[in-house]
Amino acid sequence: MISKLEAYNFRCFRSLKVDGLKRVNLLVGENSSGKSAFLESIFLSSGSLAPAVVFQMRGIRRMGGQIVLPNDQNAYRGLWEDLFFDFAEDKKVTIRLTGNSSDGRSLRIEYIAPTDRQELPFDKLAGTSTSSQVQQTGMPQIEFKWKRDGYPEVIAKPKILPTGLQVDAPADFFPCVWFTPGAAEAPDENAKRFSHLDKRGELGPVTDAICKEFTYIDGLSIDYHAGIAMIFAQLKGKSRKIPVPLISDGVNRLMGICLGLANFSGGTVLIDQLEDGFHHKLLGSIWNSIYALAVKFNVQVFVSTHSAECISAMMGVVKDHQDDFSLLRAVRKESGCNITVLDGQYLESALEQDFEVR
Repeated sequence: MISKLEAYNFRCFRSLKVDGLKRVNLLVGENSSGKSAFLESIFLSSGSLAPAVVFQMRGIRRMGGQIVLPNDQNAYRGLWEDLFFDFAEDKKVTIRLTGNSSDGRSLRIEYIAPTDRQELPFDKLAGTSTSSQVQQTGMPQIEFKWKRDGYPEVIAKPKILPTGLQVDAPADFFPCVWFTPGAAEAPDENAKRFSHLDKRGELGPVTDAICKEFTYIDGLSIDYHAGIAMIFAQLKGKSRKIPVPLISDGVNRLMGICLGLANFSGGTVLIDQLEDGFHHKLLGSIWNSIYALAVKFNVQVFVSTHSAECISAMMGVVKDHQDDFSLLRAVRKESGCNITVLDGQYLESALEQDFEVR
């Protein structure tokens, strides 16, 4: 598990040091206090193909995940500039995650002197060239260096081609998945994770969690709907199975989260705005299910929320397992956002006395 995170010159963090992380970490704070950027720092540094992850994060932030071919230096830098604190591209981004064992990882992002000539379509360039493509020198080059303790460093120098993003780097990663209302899991992806657990005989805890939360569901299976594999539910008293996404967004979201916890054993699960899609009466038992699956499959969880009901609903599970919980409080300052870590004992006391922890 991650015990310490450091981030320098990344997003809204000029300099961030967060220590004392636990199995389940509750992230709170006002809007624009750095909660999403904190989750992004974990997600981005989870693998060697970080350049591609940048565009996934753009999609999550509703900035569009598509890549527009740049036609000059400013356009190229615009693809990456928001990664740097205050757009300070002359300084490198550094993210360092320290594990509670010897397994840590780091990511550095910086501009280097370009070594290759960049090919651009001629219709993106001003001038009278008649060739279909023109080579242009002087284009900047961003570099991502990812290092996992005990493994060789992986260097990625992404190129933007007419066919899209090209990352010439070997794939290496630490298991990590992000659930956010801005990017729902595709039904076929959930079906793959469901099937993977089923073949290993480890599907029981997920099925039990779903049927416990939604008692009108009698069983789950994989079938096809309009040619797409997806998870179907057998409803009590009904003869025909129904695709889970048609039943309820809340059922579908909890299904995705539970499948993520079970499939990313030994890794990290990020859950943004946990309360989204769930009735407040379910939140207590949902917290219990998340914690039970995290322990069973040895997963570390980071959960953000704005909901007082969602936080209060934690009381039952925190009270019995306070050493496995921490509270991360994000605040925005003129000098950059910061995050304070408070232990599970503080969180339990705050919940018992009905303190405002958001």
